[in-house]
Amino acid sequence: MHKPDFILDLEKQASSSIEQLREQKFVKNMPFMLGELDLSDNHFYYEYANGDIAIAEFELQTQNHKVLRFLTIEEADNLREKFNLLPCPIYT
Repeated sequence: MHKPDFILDLEKQASSSIEQLREQKFVKNMPFMLGELDLSDNHFYYEYANGDIAIAEFELQTQNHKVLRFLTIEEADNLREKFNLLPCPIYT
C-alpha cells in the first residue's frame, strides 16, 4: 500500500527532528533514550555519545533509572541497524 506524499513528508520531518535531538544529547554528553516495544515494561535503551548502548530500567518507586547492562558491540550495531540509526559523528 502506497503512503500519501504528505505522510511521507511528515515521516521524513520526524526522522530529521529525532536525529537532531539525538545529536544535541550527545553534544551535551547526555544519553539518548531509545524505546523498544520488544522490551519488558519500564525497560528502554540508552545510547551514549561514545557509541555504547545500555539496557536500562525505570524504577517507579524512586522515579529514577538504573542501567542493567551494556550491549556488546555486535548487539549495539544490530540495534542501530534495526532503528536505522547511523553512527553519530561525535563517535565516528
